[in-house]
Amino acid sequence: MKNFRAYFYENIRWLAVILFIAMVMTATMLLNRIPLYEIGYGMLLCAFVTVVAILVGYGRHRDSFRQLEQMQENIAAIPCDMKTPEYMYERQYQECIRAIACEKDRLQKEMRSRQQDLAEYYSMWVHQIKTPIAALKLLADEEMNAYLDDEDSAENDMRVINMYQKQNELFRVEQYVDMALQYTRLGAQTNDFVFERVLLDEVIKPSVLKYAKQFIHKQLRLNYVPQGICAVTDKKWLGFVIDQLLSNAVKYTKQGGVTIEVSTAAQPPDGSCGPGVEEGQKQVRIIIEDTGIGISADDLPRVCEMGYTGYNGHADQYSTGIGLYLCRAILDKLGHQFVITSDQGRGTRAEIVCVQSERDLNRRIRDHTELPYS
Repeated sequence: MKNFRAYFYENIRWLAVILFIAMVMTATMLLNRIPLYEIGYGMLLCAFVTVVAILVGYGRHRDSFRQLEQMQENIAAIPCDMKTPEYMYERQYQECIRAIACEKDRLQKEMRSRQQDLAEYYSMWVHQIKTPIAALKLLADEEMNAYLDDEDSAENDMRVINMYQKQNELFRVEQYVDMALQYTRLGAQTNDFVFERVLLDEVIKPSVLKYAKQFIHKQLRLNYVPQGICAVTDKKWLGFVIDQLLSNAVKYTKQGGVTIEVSTAAQPPDGSCGPGVEEGQKQVRIIIEDTGIGISADDLPRVCEMGYTGYNGHADQYSTGIGLYLCRAILDKLGHQFVITSDQGRGTRAEIVCVQSERDLNRRIRDHTELPYS
């Protein structure tokens, strides 16, 4: 009914013209003393033809409108077999649509090409910059060892303290370089996700060793007991996520320590643990909890947004607001759940939930083979 009213209002001028002509013809025939029944018969015939013309026109209008609605719903793929134009302006509109579609395809191809070139450049740059970073780390370690071998040096010697700071800054630079590489890979047209049953201790231990100097330098405790638990995931990408979570835990913890816990539990029958986990599957939980400054209640819902730093970011000049965003994006693509809870002033708890069934492994491999991420 809505479409019919729109069609009626669009053609109301022609209907007004027809009505005006009918009134003129009726007046003319009355002046010529034509019998009233003959005039009525003629007017009824004209009204019938007008109604038929309106209905036929509305049928064509409805078909065209439905096709336009379908095109609007699937605007990304404009069909080439559009309705045969009846009027010259319809043909011109269709030519404009086809021209716009061709220009859109050209711009998309150009954008993909530029993104691919940019991703390849950043990937090459990251790999190249790692060489001088590794050389600087080696030189810093040698200089540190030389200072410590000196009998006159001490742990609180300013030279030793400065070398510790240099090592920390180099470590931070290396972190940001790895973050840039993972960010570029995450947005690439193809992905290198490899789903398999992974022993989580083999993922967590390298991250712990990577941050061992940070724990020692800040005199923080690390509570972690290997459990020998496996999960269906991608070893490299999950390792990057754990690196980021440990980095945040160490950065914002001044005293106390960090606890890493890995456990398993069956999926509850009510499905309360969220989507993507079927009843009867074993869940694997990776929990990284610290005793740091925590996250305020206002910032907590937004900490995984791109570039959002919040109160802690304003207090820490090194915060980029991209680490937790990458964690969320990677875990979403891995199909894992990610929950962050915090009590400001007491610490933060980050929890990753995945599964360890063979059925889920086969499904993940199939999905990532057929539907590459963009």
